Amino acid sequence: MRKIPYPAPGCYRRTRDMRIVDNLAICNYPLRVVRLSNVATRLLLLCEEQCTCEELAQHIKLPTKQVEALCEQLRWKGLLEAGPTPAPALWPGVSIIIPSHNRAYQLERCLRSLCELDYPTHCLEILVVDDASTDGTRAMLQQFAQEAETQGREIHVVRHTQQHGVALSRNTGAEAAHHDLLAYIDSDCVASPGCLSELVATFQDTSIAAVGGMIRAYERQSMLGRYEDVRSSLFMGVRPQQVCLEGPLTYLPTANLLVRREVWQRLGGFAPLTFGEDVDFCHRLLAAGFSMLYLPQGVVYHDYRTNLWSFLRIRASYASAEAALLRRHPTERRILVLPPEQATFAGLVVGGLWGVAFLLTILGTYKRLQKVRQQRIPISPLAIFRATLRGHLAYTYHLCRHLTRYYTLPMLIGGLLLPPLLLLVLILCSIVIGVDYVRLRPAMSFSKYAICSILDDCAYEVGVVWGCIKHKTWKPLVPIIKRRL
Repeated sequence: MRKIPYPAPGCYRRTRDMRIVDNLAICNYPLRVVRLSNVATRLLLLCEEQCTCEELAQHIKLPTKQVEALCEQLRWKGLLEAGPTPAPALWPGVSIIIPSHNRAYQLERCLRSLCELDYPTHCLEILVVDDASTDGTRAMLQQFAQEAETQGREIHVVRHTQQHGVALSRNTGAEAAHHDLLAYIDSDCVASPGCLSELVATFQDTSIAAVGGMIRAYERQSMLGRYEDVRSSLFMGVRPQQVCLEGPLTYLPTANLLVRREVWQRLGGFAPLTFGEDVDFCHRLLAAGFSMLYLPQGVVYHDYRTNLWSFLRIRASYASAEAALLRRHPTERRILVLPPEQATFAGLVVGGLWGVAFLLTILGTYKRLQKVRQQRIPISPLAIFRATLRGHLAYTYHLCRHLTRYYTLPMLIGGLLLPPLLLLVLILCSIVIGVDYVRLRPAMSFSKYAICSILDDCAYEVGVVWGCIKHKTWKPLVPIIKRRL
């Protein structure tokens, strides 16, 4: 049977670049070995071509629900690829909540996109929370509600007499909602027709509390628009992921988030933060033991600020939330991991001592090869060398990214007094920008991407300092250093 790019809806398929030896799953990139139960081994062998859970259940003589749970476990271990969740027999009711303040034009555009959703109209209600707008929002909403009524659409408007902010506006919308699923979108966003149906289907798994979809840039003609499309803090990548406190993905933005209403009620809604309320909400949700997924589908297009001053201001504003979030979650300090072998390799690469770094990789390969042979795992020395080198290079990138994200501006300023610092920041930024440019493939030249990236980091650092001053703490700027996690 011919391979297809992704499994069909409701199907699972073994991930590429993986082999099974006895009861071991050996993945080449990243190199890792997973010990399997007999049932998991049989299931993975059956999934060389895509299979449904019903087909797998018949072969391995287990209840379908048990097979579904096992497939999901193997999926999130990176051993299975999953197709989209099939549509439910009956679509659940969804309340779409849109907070807005003085965005009449963007809000109308958002509402019109929601009227094109490929979702049963009788299962939807749209709630607009007008946060004391002073522009033409009220008149626009009156006219739009009349138009929607003729089409059989349910649109409700809740108005604040005083501005309360986006977080409390989301709470107002949730309190007025009638359905069990809450769908959050921002008024400066445009929904794709399938953005709701592609995500709502996931809630057939009753263990899932919240799901977020992909967010891309609405305007991609300008330099900053193309940069935001792949480098915004709202863009969570192209791979499905479980959101976990330990990372790598720790939160989802509320510009495209669905959550069960009962979960929102148990958490007490969103905290009254100006920025970072979505990070705080997701942290509390995960800490309470609920499950959250990110799926690179259900796309929403965000109308980013693409003039220079607005771009810098919003980046600084987001960063200023770090101090406020740390006060609410004091155990969530930033951690800088410096494992001796990988940190030494990174230092040698940054210092230009590539030959010595290569010898260190050979030594690391030898140590790992000895452990693999002791455990009698069938992995070739070449595969171990590749994995060691990839791991060292990946660590070098992440270390450089950590430093450039928080210290580019101080190093640039310090370089005026100590010129070697300018060379250091040039090397660090070159590594990070070069890797990101190849990895993200933005639709712009390398030089333009580099300019945007450096401006992004400098604005972020100004915002972190601003937040530190406001909340009288320097902890966001000082990481906890550990040898290993």
